[in-house]
Amino acid sequence: MKQHREEDALRGQAVKNQKVIWDKTLEMRFLLQKAFSTSNKLPKEPIKTRFCNHDQEIEQAYDDLLNSSKQTLGSMLELQEALLESNQDIKNLNETPSASNGESDEWSEVQKLQTRITPFRNTEIDKWQRKIQVTTGAAALKGKLHAFNQNISDQVAGYMRDPSRMVNRMYLTKSTVGVFGEDAGAPGTAEGHNIEGDPELIDDSEFYQQLLKEFLESCDKGASESTFYALRKQQTKKRKLVDRRASKSRKIRYHVHEKITNFMAPVPMVLPPMAPKLFENLFGTGNEKSTNV
Repeated sequence: MKQHREEDALRGQAVKNQKVIWDKTLEMRFLLQKAFSTSNKLPKEPIKTRFCNHDQEIEQAYDDLLNSSKQTLGSMLELQEALLESNQDIKNLNETPSASNGESDEWSEVQKLQTRITPFRNTEIDKWQRKIQVTTGAAALKGKLHAFNQNISDQVAGYMRDPSRMVNRMYLTKSTVGVFGEDAGAPGTAEGHNIEGDPELIDDSEFYQQLLKEFLESCDKGASESTFYALRKQQTKKRKLVDRRASKSRKIRYHVHEKITNFMAPVPMVLPPMAPKLFENLFGTGNEKSTNV
């Protein structure tokens, strides 16, 4: 009995530690959201080089921003490495070597840590999913709703085979962001084609709001829903990229068709004088008229 009590105490302490780590991770993610959204306005090359050459303070600010970003990423990697080393199940796994890519060494390190944690993450998530299914009785519906009762890791792997639909929804246009040094232009269409988003301009507000909603629910379930919808109202809605000056017949709407190939305009033909007589006798109509007469 005493042994079970000690195991429950250790398990409860472990859950408390995990909750603290998770809350601190969410807090760090919330603090970085402003930096993520504002970074979309930074100019790209060659406009960035022109700004730096024009003013020495801008170049120094860019260097400070780059150094602070690398330090923040390095601190996150060190924290993740410490958490992985404290987990014996992950520590015993064989590490996969990662190749160095020069300037992308930071991203290769991120991929290396992600590869180390992936097998343990999938195993633990699937294990706890099975336990929840047994506890709630959802396992009995597995035969009827097979698509909804697959392992979470299998669902994520199946969805990530073609993530283009989700990724394309996150792309923003330069006109909506307002990139420094870029001409926003008029929203709408160009040459009859819809303006697509820029792959370098990412909006992850939906994921951020979902994390915030879960955090508020864990703190105060009563006020979480009202706070979440209040934040949704404050967020600027994305409008469809249409030409609003073309409404009420103020502008002619048209689509440019492709060039017609193998087409020739009709040429009028002059019929000879004997043509009517020929056509009358072609099917015997001339004989029928003479007989009737």
